[in-house]
Amino acid sequence: MSNESPVVDAVVDSAAALKPLISEYRRAGEIRARLAPEVVEAVGKAGMFRLFAPKEVGGLEVEPSQAFRAVVEMASADPAVTWYVVNSMPGCMMTAKLPEAERNKVFADPDRHFGFSAVALARATPVDGGYTLNGSWPVVTGVEDSLWCALAGLVWEGDAPRQVDGRPDARIFLVPTGELEIEQTWQDAAAMRGTGSNKVNARNVFIPEVRACQPGSAPVIDRPLFRDSPTALTLPIFAAVAVGVLKGAIEAATVEIKKKVSSVTGKALRDQTETQIAVADANAALRAINAGAIEAFDHAWSFTSRGETVPREVKAELYSSSFYAGDVARQMISNLYTKGSRAAFMQGHALERSLANIHAVIAAIDARRGFHHSAGAVLLGGEPLEAAF
Repeated sequence: MSNESPVVDAVVDSAAALKPLISEYRRAGEIRARLAPEVVEAVGKAGMFRLFAPKEVGGLEVEPSQAFRAVVEMASADPAVTWYVVNSMPGCMMTAKLPEAERNKVFADPDRHFGFSAVALARATPVDGGYTLNGSWPVVTGVEDSLWCALAGLVWEGDAPRQVDGRPDARIFLVPTGELEIEQTWQDAAAMRGTGSNKVNARNVFIPEVRACQPGSAPVIDRPLFRDSPTALTLPIFAAVAVGVLKGAIEAATVEIKKKVSSVTGKALRDQTETQIAVADANAALRAINAGAIEAFDHAWSFTSRGETVPREVKAELYSSSFYAGDVARQMISNLYTKGSRAAFMQGHALERSLANIHAVIAAIDARRGFHHSAGAVLLGGEPLEAAF
């Protein structure tokens, strides 16, 4: 009997039920360099783009470890799908800071995902009633299929960023996608092709003050999921994508290795010691990093859900578990690639895709590697190096 609640089981079961469809259209998404519309529609209707959205707009508002489990299931079929899902989370969380009318406008179509970029390269100039936004974001996942984007930028005054409490005034701007310019830059991508992560430009786009959200500011919908820093809730779920890629790689490798015979030794691959060890280690690693990340997530959430500040040491456990999960997943997939069939060297093979995708996933997570270093500093009794820790 499952130890999970019926709600948890329903979310994870819904994610697992999407896997056949996701797998069926995975290749079509890679060819298009953008998810197949059938997948976008099905994942949206299942509520996966609303895992962290307020209930007032039809959001599921699940606990973080529930979202983690759901993402692992979908990522095992195609991590590009979960890139749409995870990149929707910051935008969903920011809408809890909006008044009801504005929030309902953003979720007029509740089944759509958000484009997102945390790269604060854009300049927001204060004007009457809001800001004029100018700048570019080089990688915005699924932007062509979105109706809204959550894009980071800095508020400037004169020739320098405006300072708030000694730090630059960084905002997440909620922008209608139709007011942005999209450059087709993703067709040459070699990994995570289905994410459609094209370049986006803003040219004198007006953003009302109400949609210039300050991370960490008090939400209008004052519930635990919307009080904490988005990084503490979303970075571990990016790691869930890596865990899911490993899960998918193990499933694919196991099926193939069972039926392959080495053209060099004449022995079945399943009978070769190195291959056996690689598969055994990968399975053990998957269980360990999955359970460890979920345990750390639940521990941190136990404080947040009670309205308490998460201790630094607990955050350090959460961040270190997240980066460790990603790094171990990358290592295990590399082992499976080298110890499995030579067919994996061919373009389009499941392990070849997994190897390329896991490196792309970790490259994205590396943008937050400062939180990994800070976790070590805190666990050693020091101060975090990352200001947003």
